[in-house]
Amino acid sequence: MNFWVHRHCDNSQFYKMASEENLLQEIKFRDMLQELKQMVQEEVSSILDEKLSELQEKILNIPVMTARINAKPSMDTVDNKVKNEKWSINKDASESWSPGYSSALHQLDKTHTLTRALTRSHSIAGRSGKPTGRVFVSRPSLLTELLQVSHIYSVYNIFVAILCLLLGQELLEEVIKTGSINLELSMVAWCFGQFDRVIVIWLGMFVSCSVGVYTGLHLWSHLRPRGPRVVDAVFGTAFLVFLCSLMYLPASYLVFYDLPLASSFIVLSEQIRFFMKTWAFVRSNLWRAIRPQQVGRVEVHKKTDGDDVTAKTRATPDHDVRVAVAPCPDFSQHLYFLFVSSSISWGKVAVDFTQVLGCIFYTHFLFVRFCIPVFQQFGTSKPFTAAQLMVSVFSCCFAASLVLLCAFFAILHAWMNAFAEMTRFSDRMFYKDWWNSTSYARFYRTWNCVVHDWLYEYVYMELHSDESRWRRYASLLSVFLISSVVHEYILAFAFRFFYPVLLLMFGGFGVVLMFIKTRARQFNVFLWLSLILGTGILMCLYSIEWYARRNCPPVYEGFVDLLVPRSWFCESLQAAA
Repeated sequence: MNFWVHRHCDNSQFYKMASEENLLQEIKFRDMLQELKQMVQEEVSSILDEKLSELQEKILNIPVMTARINAKPSMDTVDNKVKNEKWSINKDASESWSPGYSSALHQLDKTHTLTRALTRSHSIAGRSGKPTGRVFVSRPSLLTELLQVSHIYSVYNIFVAILCLLLGQELLEEVIKTGSINLELSMVAWCFGQFDRVIVIWLGMFVSCSVGVYTGLHLWSHLRPRGPRVVDAVFGTAFLVFLCSLMYLPASYLVFYDLPLASSFIVLSEQIRFFMKTWAFVRSNLWRAIRPQQVGRVEVHKKTDGDDVTAKTRATPDHDVRVAVAPCPDFSQHLYFLFVSSSISWGKVAVDFTQVLGCIFYTHFLFVRFCIPVFQQFGTSKPFTAAQLMVSVFSCCFAASLVLLCAFFAILHAWMNAFAEMTRFSDRMFYKDWWNSTSYARFYRTWNCVVHDWLYEYVYMELHSDESRWRRYASLLSVFLISSVVHEYILAFAFRFFYPVLLLMFGGFGVVLMFIKTRARQFNVFLWLSLILGTGILMCLYSIEWYARRNCPPVYEGFVDLLVPRSWFCESLQAAA
């Protein structure tokens, strides 16, 4: 009897290990497919673009046959012929594959992203005349898949064990000092203070961005046919005024009520999120009122392998699909768009929010143990030398890197997955495997896919209108400038002082490092080393300035004091010098 029990346990353990190995192989193979897709996109798109441009030039340069036929073909005729040629190229490319290869490709790439990369040119324009953006498919977050493997889950358990040790150390110190178990969480309570005002400010932003923006877009789309120029000018000006108010009013209330640190970060982050959502919603729906009759692709939703995916039905040259598009989307679509991120699994939601709470306590213990004791005396009578500054930077590297990982896991994984589960949003690719990046260019693309997709769609592609190399570099630098300025804006209003360390590191050194293109795995070591050292420098310098603002007298009065770093003029530094 015991023999059969042990044999059953061994078989179950074997099947569990086999399933984990299969999952790891599937993730690795999917990464290989993504790399192959990128390589094919670069090669095939350049070849097809060249061929299609040559074809269009040939059609436009048709020789004159007779005196009566002396006009060039109309642009509609040219567009139809180019569409026919594109369709024939795609059809010939797909039909040239063998049935076995097509079947294998379908099994390996069920989302058909690789098939689309091999059969179509990415220069085929969408409604804006530019390459289309991200294709949404049903998929879990990468860490959700990786944590199903026991080897990866052990790393998660290590971080939980470190949290337990930090909690135990805090309790032990309280017992030794006070003789009772009284967990000191005053810093957490202070950081999230005045939360009722945070809710009021958030509700104001939500109502204005939902009801106000939708009402304005609805009126503009229905009044535009009567007088396009006047209506466009009036509503365009009103929209710009609204965006300026959205950026000014929450920040002014934040300063007026003197909200603490975490509450300020919540207001500022939600302010930027509402701004991005509003801009994306209005920008994506302008074409409904400008071109209400759209001939081309139709988006239909269907069930595929049990998942909701968006399949695009192409209009063939023989059968054009004519769609009457409403001038303005429904309000329910706009309201859902503000929150998105198949029934709701409340157990998963509870686990995700618990992980967010755990990351908050993790950050609290790291600051209490490694940050506050080092810098709280800065600006007092005790001198602070340059050697101490260097030692402080390296001592902050461990804590700062853990804070960075906690912020990533809490916001980009747990928080977004919780709201994605509650809103039943199935595409949860909020990030990619940035930890495996071998270049800073790939790190920037995979660290935060939500922000990256927005910047790519509404900044980079809007500015990158042609194939000029200088235009491409200008668009790229504009993206980095906007991103770094917004990050520094959040830090400046949250800390109540302007200290552009992040702006210099992200918008300066980060841009230079992005142009280093390599696939060598050794560069991943350099990437991690620079990330850890950079976060240590950020934590050290911002902590010094934070305590200098509390311990050192101001050098200048008024607004200038907010712009000049007070830590540079503290008596502790001058005494050390």
